[in-house]
Amino acid sequence: MKEVYIIGESIISALGNGLEVNMSKISNLETGINPVSVKGIDTGALPIGTINWNSLESEFKKYKISSTYSRFEKLMILSAIEAIRKTNIKADDNKVVFVISTTKGNIELLDKEIARKFNKSKLELWHSAKKIANYFGNKNEVITISNACVSGVMAVANATDILRNEDYEHAIVVGGDIISKFVVSGFLSFQSLSTKPCKPYDKSRDGLNIGEAASCIILSKTIKDNIQVLESASHNDANHISGPSRTAEGMYYAVSDALKYSGIEAKQIDCISAHGTATAYNDEMEAIGFSRLGLESTPVHSLKGFWGHTLGAAGVIETAALVWSIRNNKVLPTIGFEEIGVSIPLNINKKIQDKNINYALKIASGFSGINSAIILKKEGGKK
Repeated sequence: MKEVYIIGESIISALGNGLEVNMSKISNLETGINPVSVKGIDTGALPIGTINWNSLESEFKKYKISSTYSRFEKLMILSAIEAIRKTNIKADDNKVVFVISTTKGNIELLDKEIARKFNKSKLELWHSAKKIANYFGNKNEVITISNACVSGVMAVANATDILRNEDYEHAIVVGGDIISKFVVSGFLSFQSLSTKPCKPYDKSRDGLNIGEAASCIILSKTIKDNIQVLESASHNDANHISGPSRTAEGMYYAVSDALKYSGIEAKQIDCISAHGTATAYNDEMEAIGFSRLGLESTPVHSLKGFWGHTLGAAGVIETAALVWSIRNNKVLPTIGFEEIGVSIPLNINKKIQDKNINYALKIASGFSGINSAIILKKEGGKK
C-alpha cells in the first residue's frame, strides 16, 4: 500500500489564525467560545466560537482575495494558502487535487441582504469548491465532501485513497463552515445547544456550542514527512436521523475496520481525538464504543470546548491539531471536563501531558448514523 504523508497544516478558528497560535492557546486552556448574539435569533447571546473577521482583512488584501469571494470562500482560500506555504508543492500542478469539506458552504447567502452581492449559484457547494481551486490556478476536478459532521474526517480519508489509487501526487484538503442564522436556528430546533460553555463527557453537560473555522491538511505520496495517514473506515448504522446508536454500532465498526486495515491492535493506540460534542447521547455512545473496543483506558480528548463544533471543518481542524500532538508528543486537553458523566469511565485528559505517541485515532460521528475513523502513524513507530 502506497504511503501517504501529512506535509502541511493550517488552522483558522475562534482562537486565532495559525496552527501555532491555536495550539499554544489550547495548551494553556484558553477558550475562543464567547457569548454572541446572532442577527435574527431572539434567544439572546449564546456561547459560540466566532472568528475575528476584522483581524483577517489585512490577510485577504495581502493575497488579493477580493470581494468577489464570499466570506466562506475567503476563509477556505486563506487556510489553504497558510498550509501550502509550509510545503514545496505548487497548487496549480496537474498532479494536485483539491478536496473540499463543508456542511453548509455559502448558506449565509439565504440572507437577502448578503445575497444581493453574489450570484445565487454560490449556494451550490460545487460552485464554491471550484472557485476556491480556481484561485490557485488548479484546473483539476474538485472533490466535494458534505456528509454531516463526519465530512472532515471523510475528506482526509478520501484524499488518502485518491492518492493511493490515482495519478495525483498531492492532495489539498480544506474544511470549513461559518456561523449564520440558518445554522444557529437549526441546532436550536434540535434543542442541542447549551447556554453555557460546553463540557464534553462531564456529569453536568447539557449540549454543544457551535463554532466557525477553516483548516487545511496537505497530503503527499511523493514527499516524506514523519506522520502518515495509515488507514480509515466509515460505517452508517442508520440508527436515527439525528441520534447516535445507543450501542455505538457505527463507531465500533468504523474503528474496528480502521484497526484491521492498519494491521495494528487497539492497545497500540496511544491517544484518541474524539468527536466529544458534550451532548448527552453522543458522549455516552462514544464511551460505550470505546469500551467495546478496549480503549476505555486510552487518553481521550475533545477540542469542542476550545473553538466549538465547527461542522464541516471539525474533522480537518481536529486532525490538524492531532498531527501537532503526535509531532510534539503531547496529549491534548479537554477544557470544560471536571467529573465523569458517562456510564463507562474514560481516561479523559484534562490538561496537556507529555507522552510518546506512535499511533493516534481520530473519530467523528454525524447525523443519519454515519461514523468515520482514521488512524495516524508516526514514522518510526513500531507496527
